[in-house]
Order: sequence, then structure tokens, then C-alpha cells
Amino acid sequence: MKKPFLIIIPALAFMYSCHSNNDVQLIDGPHFSVNKGKGDNPVNQQSAQPGSDANYPTAFGAINNTNNAKKAEPEVIVEDLPRSYKARKFLNDISGFSYDLFMIPGNIVSYNSKDSSYSFRTLKAITKNHKPPVVAAINDGNVYSAKINSNTSFNGSYLIGGINVGRDEIVELNIQDVAISSIPDSLIDNDAIESAIAKIPEDDKKNLYFIKSVTLTTVDNRKYVEAKFDASINSCFVTAGGKTYSSNEKFKRDRVVSMFIVPLSNLITSH
Repeated sequence: MKKPFLIIIPALAFMYSCHSNNDVQLIDGPHFSVNKGKGDNPVNQQSAQPGSDANYPTAFGAINNTNNAKKAEPEVIVEDLPRSYKARKFLNDISGFSYDLFMIPGNIVSYNSKDSSYSFRTLKAITKNHKPPVVAAINDGNVYSAKINSNTSFNGSYLIGGINVGRDEIVELNIQDVAISSIPDSLIDNDAIESAIAKIPEDDKKNLYFIKSVTLTTVDNRKYVEAKFDASINSCFVTAGGKTYSSNEKFKRDRVVSMFIVPLSNLITSH
């Protein structure tokens, strides 16, 4: 069975090709906000052990080796999310987004420093020969796979779709990039962009950005609660940090969308 996003992609591309693209004019379009990857929480963050690679999370598979005999149980190490992932700009509340998500690359947006929001300044992508963004499935897009607890620094954050882990719980988490929509450099219509912003004051141009790409990411998750192991119960049991947890849940799927933007001045300068 095909995944839903693979069915949507060609349909969006067809819809886009039906539109004509005349001279580009900047508009005061819809506003939207983004979350930029938050900083690490020094209280919850655990440092990686010598010899381990932070780019390949082991989460509950790593135990803090210590000579402190007074500890009742081993300390659980939860590896952090990759820095490149945390640095992404995640779109807020995509449920109410009026634009086709895969069609927004190639648009110009302006940044409002007062509330850190963005506004669309174009209605469609500015590309040569009116080409639509290039949409592709990501076959090997694993970002992070681990079991996290309530002390994890990114617990409840937008980085994982707001999933919250309570006390005496753990969550099995799998984050994967599944599709990307982008504008190759060869398709950027620099002449049309320069013409569109020709009358914009230089100070205002500093707040204009070009959406280079948009990435769709799935966040699969399953919650476990602390419980005693019982072979007679039809449940999934896991151990972590010397404790046993069980779950009767199926994996749930959340989706997050991030975008990569570049200052418009960079495009014009490199042209």
C-alpha cells in the first residue's frame, strides 16, 4: 500500500502546473510563525560517554558507569537530537495552513522582528519557465530513534510534535524525514526576483527571504508505563534503567514540517 504523502505529491505538482505566472508583484500575504530549534536544557541534558558517537543515539542502551556504590539503580543516558535537526525552522500549526505545503518553496517571505513571524510576499514560486518545485520522497531519512523519559531535554517540545512524557513513563520515538520539496539553483529566476524588489527600500530588503525547501517529517511514537512483568498479560514489555515498562498501544504518527530559507540578498549577490 502506498504511503499517503506519495499519492499527494504528483497531485500537487499537477495543480501547480495549471497556474500561469505573469510578472511577479509583491503582496502582503498570510502571516505564519516558526519555531527555531531550542537550546539544550542544562538540567536535563546528559553528556555522551567516552567512545560513544552522539550522532547515533543509543538512548536507554547506554548506562552511566560510575563507582558510586550508593546509587540504587543505574542512571539512564538519553542521547540528544542531532544539532542539524534542532536548528531547523519548524512551521507552527500546519493544520490551518492555506498554502499547499509542497508548493511553498520558491516563494518570497518577509520577517517581522517584532513578533518573529513571517509573511508571504508572493502567491506562487518564482522559477524559470514557471517550473514547480521539485518534490521527492526520502527513502533513507532516519533522523532519530530512541526511548525517551520525562527528563529528556526536548520532552513536550515542538521538535517532537509536542509529545509529552510523564513521570514513570517512557516513549519509543522514531523520527524520519519522508519527503522534501525544493528549488534547485538552476530554477531560481533571479531576474524576476530583482525586478519584483526593485522599488523596495534597502532596509526592508534585509528582511526578505527565499524559501529554498520544505521537509515533511514523521514522528512515530508509542508510550509505555512502569509496570511489573507479567507473562500472562498480552502486552509489550521493555526494560530501561533497571525498570520494566509495558504498553498496549499501537504506534501513533505525528507530522512536523520545517523549511530552509536564505536571505534574498544572498541570491542577488551570487547572481
